[in-house]
Amino acid sequence: MWPDQLVPHKKATSQMAQISPSVVSMTALTKWVLRYIVVVLVCISPVCAGDFEVDFRKQVSAFLNSLDRKQAGSCLLDLEDERRWRMHYPGGKRPGIQISQLSAPQRSAMEKALRLVLSSQGWKMANAVAAQDSEDGGDALGKYWITCFGDPRGGDFAFRLAEHHLTIVQLELIDGEAGEFGPILLGANPPSLWREDEELLIRAWKLIDDERALILDKKGIAGRAMPEDEGVMFVSLNQKGRDAIKRAWEHRLEIFTLPIRQRINKLHESLGGWQKSRLAYYHEAPAKRCIDGGRWDFKCGLPGMVWDFESSRAHIHMSMWVRTQGK
Repeated sequence: MWPDQLVPHKKATSQMAQISPSVVSMTALTKWVLRYIVVVLVCISPVCAGDFEVDFRKQVSAFLNSLDRKQAGSCLLDLEDERRWRMHYPGGKRPGIQISQLSAPQRSAMEKALRLVLSSQGWKMANAVAAQDSEDGGDALGKYWITCFGDPRGGDFAFRLAEHHLTIVQLELIDGEAGEFGPILLGANPPSLWREDEELLIRAWKLIDDERALILDKKGIAGRAMPEDEGVMFVSLNQKGRDAIKRAWEHRLEIFTLPIRQRINKLHESLGGWQKSRLAYYHEAPAKRCIDGGRWDFKCGLPGMVWDFESSRAHIHMSMWVRTQGK
């Protein structure tokens, strides 16, 4: 099944939740809007881990409250709507409301919620992805879609920003614990972004020095679960290799705020963590970056979780999703 096909999923039992993205334009007007957003965000006190659930629910609720009835009807969908779990790479229409249809105050409220999920580095990369995907150099963020599956003002919800090569979704459970995160979809075409992610994985391969971790002539499509019989166990690697893989993982998480990183790591540990993780490189040995002709993929996963990197299709796709077992 390709990533743009519908993945059967009920009540967070899927291995791939749906996703979505965001970013900013490079016109003079958009640059002014971005400066305004940054100023507003600087004035917000950092959110400590214990306050995240309350503040995130509050910010998403504030965004929904800013919408008129017609906008809310487009944006607010049922938590179990099947479109929530659709992993979709190509650009185009998504469920929800397009950001270009929001007023400046509505847009500001939406972006405040996103900044509770994305770190400064993540916000910068989101802008870079959106600018790269913008066909006319106009309002890059405007083409993205914002959707809320479930109502944060009264229950479980998933808040999503999505379009092409950048999808961010967060599921908030009513008991205050995240039982599912993602999927997150990141990408670049041309493959000029995400350089450090590539270089860390290339370096890790050199340190691993284990040919069993290479699966030749097979692609590791981003977003797909990792088969349990592929690759090697993380704990079987030498110490330098394990340290290098962990560094690549930590770097991927740096796009998120501290409360989000803590929740992802907690979910990772609840599923068995590094003790149960397997990893593999696919298609060819990772000798060079995609932009230099490298055509390799990478996966590290365990039942209920995967994070990966794909460049075998001559551009970059990266995904991450985690869910608790039995949900």
